[in-house]
Amino acid sequence: MAIDLSPFIENTARLPSIPRVVTRIVTLAQQGEIDMQNIADLVASDPALAAKTLQYANSPIYGNDHKIENLRRAIVLLGLNTTVNLALSFSLTSSIKESQSSGLHYPLFWRRSLLAASAALELGRLAGERALEELFLAGLLQDIGMIAIDRLQPEFYSELQSDQVFHQRVREYEIERMGGDHAEAGSWLCKHWDLADRTTLAIANSHRPTVFAKGDRDGLFVRCVALSGVVADYLIFGETSEARNQLVLQCQRVLDFNLNKIERLIEVMHDKIPEMEALFDIKLTESASQSKLLEEANATLAAMNIETLQHSQHKTTVSDKNRASTPKLSREERYDAQTNVFSRKFADGYIPDAFDIACRTDRNISFMLLEIGNLKEIQKKVPDVDAYINDVARALEATIRSGDVLSRFSNELFLIIIGGATRAQATMVCQRIYDAIATLSTPSKKGPLGGISNITIHASIGVATHGTEGEFESAEDLLNAAQSALYTAKLKPTNRIAEFE
Repeated sequence: MAIDLSPFIENTARLPSIPRVVTRIVTLAQQGEIDMQNIADLVASDPALAAKTLQYANSPIYGNDHKIENLRRAIVLLGLNTTVNLALSFSLTSSIKESQSSGLHYPLFWRRSLLAASAALELGRLAGERALEELFLAGLLQDIGMIAIDRLQPEFYSELQSDQVFHQRVREYEIERMGGDHAEAGSWLCKHWDLADRTTLAIANSHRPTVFAKGDRDGLFVRCVALSGVVADYLIFGETSEARNQLVLQCQRVLDFNLNKIERLIEVMHDKIPEMEALFDIKLTESASQSKLLEEANATLAAMNIETLQHSQHKTTVSDKNRASTPKLSREERYDAQTNVFSRKFADGYIPDAFDIACRTDRNISFMLLEIGNLKEIQKKVPDVDAYINDVARALEATIRSGDVLSRFSNELFLIIIGGATRAQATMVCQRIYDAIATLSTPSKKGPLGGISNITIHASIGVATHGTEGEFESAEDLLNAAQSALYTAKLKPTNRIAEFE
């Protein structure tokens, strides 16, 4: 189901608007003959906009030897397109303020938007796209639909809380609740503002970078805008190894960038941050509130994923309508009593929903099965086998990524659901888990084997991935593929890890 735009059409008074002076500048720019003095007069009528225009013209980007103090000269230097796009950018960031009843984290929103705007421009420069100022504006506005949704439903994003840090989770939440995402809402808003078709197109496809080939008329432009959000997330997450892996993967996949170009992009973005902070009077490096938000998000993401899905289980796709909705489970039912990881009962309800969301959001999802093959042998020799199983569960929890879901699937079997990873990345996670379990075989007085030296844990791992490199018809098919891979892994003499081909 497409997003219902009737609330936008019926409540335009509550939507963010472009200041009148900027609207007049855009209207003049769209006319055939342009009088730069008229443009300069309009910019001058807004003192804040005039000051920003002069500040930008004198910024290190243009490297002028002499300071420009004449507004008309500054506009001539910048050019009409740059002036129009800057006017829109400055006016929107200054005019759209946080609502007191808002559930949206505005500081985080503007931080990501401005980082993405700068990233879109640099990606375009590196990729050979000419319309750099248009890229800046499209990068800035790609999530503007979130503002529109927040204005119409102030409590909409409240349930996400710290999960707002994870942009993909925001989109999944929107699709579950509205049947569409903020990219659709933003595209509608840009049409309402009568912005350029190219900008509107890029915003509409900001989560679908490969919908156009790079050689298409607007393909490179759309790809640069979509990838700019990944760059912003990399910086927001503190440049962690996971965020870097995602950035490198997407830069290679979407724009065919080599590692040298990616390193250059990161370097330029670091240099741009102080300049952007000065131009827009906003802190782009991590603030105390954003740091707390990120800390909370990393600590609670998996639990929030579960809550969001359980609230929305009744909203299913056509293929799921004949499946009975899973009833909400009590805490005792959701968690395995022995290990306190998620239970098999919970996993049975979660698996189809997780697969469904991955399909509808074009996101990879991997099912990983880990089996302790010699558990019966260990039970005969270890006095406290429950403590041993608990140590295995703790080792798994310490190794998987934030947001991945771990469940006790049977007595000797664990299921891990990994979101957003390629096949290669999922296999890397498998190897880390395998190595972590192997360390539990090392005899020690404190270890789960209680100093017994003649027992080795025989772990086997099978993994299957649905997404860009191969698709499955259903969650059941994906789980069966993981079980098939597990059977293959058990036949290997060493390093018992197998990926379903």
